[in-house]
Amino acid sequence: MPTSASPVVAAVTRLNATQPLRPFVAYAQPSRLSFIQARRAASSAALYSRAAGPSPAHSPRAVSGVHGKAAVSLAARGLSASALTRAAAAPRGAPAAAAKDSVAPAVADATGSVGSGERLLQPDASLALDQQSVGKLLTVWMVYQACGSTKLVQMAPKILKLFEKLRLSWLSNAVVRRTFFAWFCAGEKEREIVHAMRRLKESGIGSILDFSAEADLPEDATTAGGDLAEAARAHANVKADAFAKEYFHGMHMASQVPHAFAALKITGLADPEVLYRLSMPHQPLRDAFLAADHDNDGRVDYTQFKDTVLPAMPGGARVASPSGMFSMVDANGDGQVDWVDIQMALGMDNPLARPLYLSDGGAYGALESDFEDYERMVARARAVVQQAAEKGVRVMIDAEHTYFQPMIDHVALVMQREFNTGGSSQTLVYNTYQMYRTDALQRMTDDYERGVREGWRFAAKMVRGAYMELERGRAASLGYASPINPTLEATHALYDRGAAQLLDRIATAQREGAVPPALFVATHNNESIERVLQQLQSLQIDTSAEPVMFGQLLGMQDATSYALAKANIPIYKYVPYGTLDEVMPYLIRRAQENSAVAGAIRSEAAQVMAEIRRRMLGRTRRAHSVATSSL
Repeated sequence: MPTSASPVVAAVTRLNATQPLRPFVAYAQPSRLSFIQARRAASSAALYSRAAGPSPAHSPRAVSGVHGKAAVSLAARGLSASALTRAAAAPRGAPAAAAKDSVAPAVADATGSVGSGERLLQPDASLALDQQSVGKLLTVWMVYQACGSTKLVQMAPKILKLFEKLRLSWLSNAVVRRTFFAWFCAGEKEREIVHAMRRLKESGIGSILDFSAEADLPEDATTAGGDLAEAARAHANVKADAFAKEYFHGMHMASQVPHAFAALKITGLADPEVLYRLSMPHQPLRDAFLAADHDNDGRVDYTQFKDTVLPAMPGGARVASPSGMFSMVDANGDGQVDWVDIQMALGMDNPLARPLYLSDGGAYGALESDFEDYERMVARARAVVQQAAEKGVRVMIDAEHTYFQPMIDHVALVMQREFNTGGSSQTLVYNTYQMYRTDALQRMTDDYERGVREGWRFAAKMVRGAYMELERGRAASLGYASPINPTLEATHALYDRGAAQLLDRIATAQREGAVPPALFVATHNNESIERVLQQLQSLQIDTSAEPVMFGQLLGMQDATSYALAKANIPIYKYVPYGTLDEVMPYLIRRAQENSAVAGAIRSEAAQVMAEIRRRMLGRTRRAHSVATSSL
C-alpha cells in the first residue's frame, strides 16, 4: 500500500522510524533483570529449531520473594466534607508493609452498604434541567419514555431493518436524529461538537471526546489456515488509516477545550479479524497457567511451564529449547515465573515470542501476515497518542468485546509503557476495565503490578460494561463459559472492590511522596460514587492533581454529574460524535442500558416532566429526589 496515499500513513511511518517498537523501558525495578537482558541471555538457544534430541534440563533456584509492591488498607481517618477535594497528603507514620507472596494487596471490604450518616453526594436534577429549553426537555422526555419500554427497545434493531427494507430509512433516521442522537451525541460537525464540549466546561464538566464508530467481526470471520487475500488486507489497512485520520481530527477538536480527554478504540486501527486471531491464544494460555499452578501460589516452575503452559500456545510444539524459553520468561532467575512474567516476556512486542502465536495450519492461531498488520496497528496507535500528547489531550483506550480484549489490553499497556513515564502528575493514557467480567479485578491487579515492574504509571478507567447480552449469547452459542458475572450484585461487588484497591494504592503513594496510580470512576451508580467519595474522605486523598476522577455518559445521570461539578470534584462526560450511521450501534446500546434500569429512567422522565410543567405554569421549583442507576 503506497505510503503517500494518506498523511496518517506518513505520520505513522515517520514516528515509527524515530520511535521503533521497543519491548521494555530502560528503568525497570533494580530487583528485576530487564527484558532485554533476559532476551540476550536466551539468544544463544535455538528456540524454534526443529533439531532432534532432549532439551537441556533447567535447574530451578529458590524463590526470591515478593514480586513488586503491595499496598495495605489504610485505617479510616476523619476529614471534613468541605476539604474533600483539597485534602493535605502529608506523610504520616511508617511506610506501608508489603503483603507477602501476593501481587494483590489485602483490601478492606468496600462492598457493604454505604454509611447511614450524611451523604456526600447530593444529586440535584435542577442543576442539569436549568441548562435545557422547553423544546429540548420535551425531546428528552420522549427519549426517556421510549427507553422505559423494554419491548420497544428490544424490537428497535428489527424496526430499523424493516424501515431500511421498505426504503424508508430517511424517515426512521429523521426520528432517531431528532431524539436519541440529539440527546446522547454531540453532533456530526466540528462546530457543534466543540460547542457541546464548551457548554459542559462552562458548568465545570470536562469532556471525553468519543468517535463512536465501531468495528466487529464479520459472521464469516477468518481464523487461520491461509493468508488473507492481499486485496482484502489492503482494504482493511486503508480503512484503519481512515480511522486513524479521524482520531487525529478528534485530538484536534478535543484540544480546543482545556483538560479534555479523547477516547480511542483499538478495533478501528486494525482489521478486527487480525485482532481476533492474535487474541485467541490468550485464554488457553491463562487456563494452562492456572492448571499448572498446582499449589495456587501464583507461580509455576520450569517443569510446569514446559509440560502445561508452553503446549497451550499454537506454536508451542515448535519450541526445541523449552529451557531457553523459560530463561527468557524467568527474568530474575529465581526458577519461578508468575502470570505477569509470562505476559511481559511472551507478548506480541517480543519478536522471539511471535512464533508461539503462529497457527500450525488449523483454525487456531495467527497468520504470518498478522504480525505485519500488528506492527501497523501499534504504529497508528503510537502516532495518535503522540498527537494527543503534543496537543495536551489525555487518552482513554476503550474496552470492547472479550474476543478482542487481550490485544486491546496489550496495545494499551504498550502505550502506557511509552507515554505514562517521567513522573508527570497528568497521566496521558488510561486503559478501561469492564467490571462485569469475572476476571476484571485480577486483570487490573496484574496490569498494576506490570506497571510497577516496568516503571510506568498505571491508569485505569473502571466501567461496569456495555456488551453483556452479546457476550452471554456468544458464549452460549459457542459452548464456553460466560465471561460475565452471573448477577448484577456480583458486578457491583467487583466494581467496588476494584475501586477500593486502587484508592488504597493512591493514598499510600501520596503519603510516601510518590506518583500515585490514577483511577477514573465511570459509573451511573450513585451508591458506588458515594462509596468512593467516602473513601476519598477517610483516606485523605488529595484530588487536586486528579488522581481520581468521575465520569458519566452524555445525556445520562446528569443530576449526579452537575452535582459533582458544583462540589468542584473532577467530573467528565463521554461526548460521542459521528454520523448517524456510525453511531447507531452506540445509540442502540444506550437505549438498552436505560431500559435495563427502568426505575432510574422512570425517575429521570418524571423529573423532566415536572420541570416542563413548572415552566408552563410558572411555579416555584421543588426539590427533586434522584434515583440511582445500576450501571
